[in-house]
Amino acid sequence: MKSFRKEDVVGKTVIETSGAVKGKVADVLFDLGGAVSLVVRGADGKDSQVPIARVTGISEHVVVKGDQASEAAGPTMGATCKFCGAPRAPGDRWCPSCGRSQT
Repeated sequence: MKSFRKEDVVGKTVIETSGAVKGKVADVLFDLGGAVSLVVRGADGKDSQVPIARVTGISEHVVVKGDQASEAAGPTMGATCKFCGAPRAPGDRWCPSCGRSQT
């Protein structure tokens, strides 16, 4: 599994697999228990935390799973990434595995 430094992700745009832009990575947080989160600054200037477990890919963008409400419905798989071949939901505009645009 590839490792990333803070410098690799700060400043990148954060996009949900659906294509919704969440903001830009402003910082990386961790606690002594081992939890890691990205601090994402939205267009409104407010910061939110995205647990690293929601990050599905990092390339030119940071791709994250949608919020828990949209995950509860569960994506229907059936499409694959045109670059890495990973399975993805048919409506995903960004690959959840490699983070590359599908459009």
